[in-house]
Amino acid sequence: MTNSQSKRILGECHTEDFVGRDAELNRLMQHAKSGDETVPLTVVGAPGVGVSELLKQTYDRLFSEQTSIIPFYFAIGVTDETAWQTAHRFLHQFLLQTVAFRRSDPSILSWYPDIGELSELAVPADGHWIDRLVEASSRDYSLADEQTILQTCLAAPSRATANGAPVFVIIDNCHAAAGSDDAEKILNFIKSVYHGSGIPYVLAGRRRFPFNQPAAARLSIEKLPLADICVVIEKTAQRRSVKINDETRDLIAHQFSENLNFIQYIFQSATERNCDLDSFLNVQSVRVHEVFGGRIRRHYDAVLHGIARSDEIEKGILSLMDVSLTMGKSRLSVESWQKRLSVGEVVFAKILGQLNINELIQLAENRIEMMSCSDVLTDYISARFRLEVIGENRAALFSESLAAQLKRAPLIMSRFYRRNASIGLRKLLSSFSLQQVPNALLDYGVYVDRYKGTAPDEILINLDSDSSTVDLPLIVNTSNAADLYQPIGELMTRERSAVAIGFQQGKYSDDDEIAWIAAEIDSKLEVSKDLAEFWCDRLEMVALMCGFANYQVWIVAPEGFSPEAVDVLRQRNAFGSSRVQAKLLKQFLDSEFNGAARPVIDEYEMIMPMDGESELIAARTLEEIAKRHNFGPKAINQIKTALLEASINASEHSLSPDRRIHQKFSVENDRIVITISNRGLRLTDRGITQPEPESARRGWGLKLIAKLMDEVKIQQTDDGTSISMTKYLPKEVLV
Repeated sequence: MTNSQSKRILGECHTEDFVGRDAELNRLMQHAKSGDETVPLTVVGAPGVGVSELLKQTYDRLFSEQTSIIPFYFAIGVTDETAWQTAHRFLHQFLLQTVAFRRSDPSILSWYPDIGELSELAVPADGHWIDRLVEASSRDYSLADEQTILQTCLAAPSRATANGAPVFVIIDNCHAAAGSDDAEKILNFIKSVYHGSGIPYVLAGRRRFPFNQPAAARLSIEKLPLADICVVIEKTAQRRSVKINDETRDLIAHQFSENLNFIQYIFQSATERNCDLDSFLNVQSVRVHEVFGGRIRRHYDAVLHGIARSDEIEKGILSLMDVSLTMGKSRLSVESWQKRLSVGEVVFAKILGQLNINELIQLAENRIEMMSCSDVLTDYISARFRLEVIGENRAALFSESLAAQLKRAPLIMSRFYRRNASIGLRKLLSSFSLQQVPNALLDYGVYVDRYKGTAPDEILINLDSDSSTVDLPLIVNTSNAADLYQPIGELMTRERSAVAIGFQQGKYSDDDEIAWIAAEIDSKLEVSKDLAEFWCDRLEMVALMCGFANYQVWIVAPEGFSPEAVDVLRQRNAFGSSRVQAKLLKQFLDSEFNGAARPVIDEYEMIMPMDGESELIAARTLEEIAKRHNFGPKAINQIKTALLEASINASEHSLSPDRRIHQKFSVENDRIVITISNRGLRLTDRGITQPEPESARRGWGLKLIAKLMDEVKIQQTDDGTSISMTKYLPKEVLV
């Protein structure tokens, strides 16, 4: 980590083992040291993603640095303690952590001295205000109202700050408020006490919990990348002296990546059983033991017990979950759930809310969907249902489950290898933004005729001068095709098909909307005619079932398509590309976006008012720039005329509110690029048809500009118009 001197105090893992969260940790440290934060930072994440550990690591780092800021970590309880008990626990924890920090002695935290001893242990500088808090907490509050008790205990960090002992307050497990009226009362009181207090504070919990803090900054903790999860596994294995290999490390990473706590449970179980995890058999055996009766089982048991509060309701929840998972009814209605559980509306709403917050289910309008993406949760539900509700034989079910896990393991790794080898259709489609790309990058027939057998680097060079182009749409959203049309998911892994929604010309209109439906298929040889027809049928069915009126089918195959298949694709207005083409397309778009392909020699920018004199000034300026870079008289006159026409177009038709034209002249090795931008009515909304000119010199518009310049592009803008015009230097000048 960034601070090798930090010691483990509250953290579950050693500082050097805490990987992949440097950016998040630094963000929390920045918040702690800001000194004038008046709004909270909400830290949210999925169950098991590591939010609590991140907060504890932040605490440990602040403690080790020994600045003037006192770190204070408090987790709202999920037990049945009253608001009064929680408030007293809050005060005791605050005084305990403050005394330990001010004495630079973390061992005090493990003594757990009572509140009277803490007063004696406090450093002299804090004695006066700590004594008052201890005295206040020792009073007889039997006749006092709850408001007074909560005020005294929960406002303790404010009193410390007022006495020259600044505090950074970290409140964890805020989602406990969803299942307890007392916890909700504590959280609401904390929010009211610290809002606008000037004390930097954090509220943390599950990502689906409604914090109701509209002014708060939000830090979302995402799942660790696979590489970091593998590092966590390797460090855990080393610390616990459990043998693993690359194959089992990757299997563990894929099976438990959703919950980092489960990885620790697996290694704890392996240590207790004196078992290494160096084979799929050992990994899956420990996994099944954990699901049937280990820490994973106890984890989910505790979650469900806390939600259901009765055995009958808990069995009802398990039954409904099992129906969703095993009988193909992935979405049951809310009404069917309430009828099965036989509880009142208030209780049912609370149960449903907690199931959703703990990500055991997902609410979608009036339907309830299972979180079937977690195999561990699925196996837990199946095991408990079959053991406790149906009453199957435990030994037989355990053997069946272990056999099933061993059969599943190679499939898990196979899916990973396929996913890892995929080109990433969603990411590639999301980079589409009204670019013009050579047709050879999408049409395999064109690619074969022009470039097959040519080195990739040479192809990229030649593509830049390819005159046959395709206009890509502006893609605004991408999804896995299987999420929109389930049968596609039965034919290929989710990552190998995609649907991208966008606008062909960036007009944001119904007529301009388009869907690209893409799939990466398997074929050892060039795709045959029959296979091309098969996949065109399937992808067109996606369009039909999703109601896409305007769509583009795109199929990517490893070795491309046979001539007969190419004919089929063209007849059905579909694109077919090889993997090589898809990779070249990605490189081409990346170079276009980054501007790396053609370095700019000089760049000039001007902002001109919309009037005739300004147009002439800009034209004269552009003339001097073009002369400096070796453009001839004819080309200069063409460039100046194009600039004037574009400026006239903007002035007369844009209805610009600020009456300003932004002009940029970029000079490259072989060309000059003029970009004219303005606010107002977009040219794409007005259409590109120009009225007949009133005179021989004005109003000829885009048709004239297109004749004068070598390339003309109308670029996408949210408000107004941007026209890019390019003029190339003659080849003899370049030589």
